[in-house]
Amino acid sequence: MKKKNIFLTILCALCIISSCIVTSFYPNVSTATPTKLPETLEQNLTAFILAKKLEQDPKYEYITFEKDTPEDIQKDIKKGLNSSLTSAKNIFENDPNFFYTCDVNNKITSKQFNVNVKKKDTKYYDTLDSNTLNVTDNIVNLINYNSEKYYEYCDGTYYCDGEPFPGYTLHMPSDVVLTFYIPAVLNYDNTSLIDLLDLDLDLDADQYTYFFVTSFLICSAIIALYVFLNKYAYEKEAYIFRHVNNWLFEPAFLLFLTIDTLLASGTCILTTYSIEGTFLHILNRYHIELSQPIVYGANILAWSITLFFIGLSVYWLKCQFTTSIKDWFFHRTLIGNFILYFSNKVEQIISTDLSDKILKKYIIFSTCLILILAFISLLNIPFFSFFVVVTALIGISVVGYKKIKNVQSQYQDILHMTEDLSSGNFENIKPANSGLFQSLNNNIYQIKDGFEQAVKEQVQSQNLKTELISNVSHDLKTPLTGIKNYVELLNDPSISEEDKKSYLERLNQYTDRLSILITDLFEVSKANSGNIDLEYSDINIIEFMEQVCAENEELLKAKNLQLVTNLPEKEIHVCLDGNKTYRIFENLFTNISKYALENTRVFLDVKDIGNSVMITMKNTSKAPLDFDSDITERFVRGDKSRHEAGSGLGLAIVKSFTEVQNGTFMIETDGDLFKSILSFHKS
Repeated sequence: MKKKNIFLTILCALCIISSCIVTSFYPNVSTATPTKLPETLEQNLTAFILAKKLEQDPKYEYITFEKDTPEDIQKDIKKGLNSSLTSAKNIFENDPNFFYTCDVNNKITSKQFNVNVKKKDTKYYDTLDSNTLNVTDNIVNLINYNSEKYYEYCDGTYYCDGEPFPGYTLHMPSDVVLTFYIPAVLNYDNTSLIDLLDLDLDLDADQYTYFFVTSFLICSAIIALYVFLNKYAYEKEAYIFRHVNNWLFEPAFLLFLTIDTLLASGTCILTTYSIEGTFLHILNRYHIELSQPIVYGANILAWSITLFFIGLSVYWLKCQFTTSIKDWFFHRTLIGNFILYFSNKVEQIISTDLSDKILKKYIIFSTCLILILAFISLLNIPFFSFFVVVTALIGISVVGYKKIKNVQSQYQDILHMTEDLSSGNFENIKPANSGLFQSLNNNIYQIKDGFEQAVKEQVQSQNLKTELISNVSHDLKTPLTGIKNYVELLNDPSISEEDKKSYLERLNQYTDRLSILITDLFEVSKANSGNIDLEYSDINIIEFMEQVCAENEELLKAKNLQLVTNLPEKEIHVCLDGNKTYRIFENLFTNISKYALENTRVFLDVKDIGNSVMITMKNTSKAPLDFDSDITERFVRGDKSRHEAGSGLGLAIVKSFTEVQNGTFMIETDGDLFKSILSFHKS
């Protein structure tokens, strides 16, 4: 058996066992014989005493009338009283549940009266006479019940508490003493006397309530303790219990409070009626068999159901502590769910798609609001105020409609802009007044500019790729073709040793050129990918530039180029990779030697500008400067006719090696003046 079933079985067993124990104490609860007679029984006993007096003394006058009392009223009263006396005598003389002895002026009559009977075995045991009975009220009630004419005669008004009644005077015999008892166990063969018993007036409510409350608290504590100590994981899977896990707090609290209160109240009443005997009396009156087992069975069932619901209520209360306060409030309370629902609706409104549906919703909402407020205002204020309120509401609704229509139009404009943006129609996207969506309009326009730039760069990149393939193919093909040709010439056995030596020198030049090309390409690729090893060191940039100039002086002199330097006297230290930095300036000098106009000057300036150092190299170009800014890309050459030897990677290496050391490199032109500008951070 699963643990969840074990929990439910034990709980039901506890409820049934507790119920059986409580009901077993019913006979031990004190049930003292009532001291107050039911009103109907007392009235009929008064009539019975008068009947016994008249039986011994037929001439006894127990009622006299005033002179002005009408004769028909007197006869009607006597007729009604005689009928009540006869009825009472027949009931008490013939009912098997009534036993008495009556002393009328020392003349004793009795009916199966047992002088040895114990009061605890009786339901009622009492001795009555004119002093112990409220004779006046009892007889008056009998007259009122039996005489409609007298009621009309008195206009429905009677006097009580011993004061004389209009029209007659009562005379209760003082020599009659009636002792009687009614057994605790009634005989239901004749129910005349039973009909007179108003058992509700005889209940010892305080005593029975104390017993019920004590028993109820003890049993409830046992059930609650069992539910609290059991594991929640088993309880939440049990039948019935699993259905209340996620009930909302407020309605569930009211439901459990109502059910538990009704069950406890009903069980309390059933317990009281069962202990006192009323429940058994009702069953016996209708001759229901097995009445005693039915009484106990009904009590056990009522107690079991009540205790089970107490356990269910305790479990539901336990569920409230199985989650965080925040989660409990927003998911297990009606107020929290309402707040969450309201927040979601507000969020939906904020994120509403401004389509045609919102206008329909607004019209419906405005119409309903106008009708509701108009109805309320019509109930509470005059017609003029009603007219003003309705007019104001209609005006507000119309203005709101126009505003929403305007916002919707602006939204549609933004929507069209996004559609043009997605389809690439950038020319249709222009700055415009979009009201509420102005910032969105501006952002879309900026996105358009970004897209245009991205497309332009993509086209440029595609062109560069095409040129890259072409240049690489050409620059690789040229030395390879030369190598192939000279290898074929060397294979000719008829060539002289001098020619072989010449061919080998040319072959060595082609292989060096191919090696340099591949090395440059590899270095640019590593620099652009960031996968390059740098060995930083502190470099005095002034001394470094002097060394670079000295080592490349012969290269410039070969083209009759004069180098003019402008170096500060103060040392400037920069943290750079010496080899990579030397390669940068070596490529720049090589580039100048190839493309600078012969017999001109080359200028080199070094400036300290705070946190960085700027190095500028200027030369006059021998060819018109008509190239684009992509001159620093790979395999792009200033000499597109390819008259000068080179791989087209020189400036690309300069740019890559500069940027990988967190520097900047840019090119400026002014007529035929070509300017290279480099900047490095000191730190």
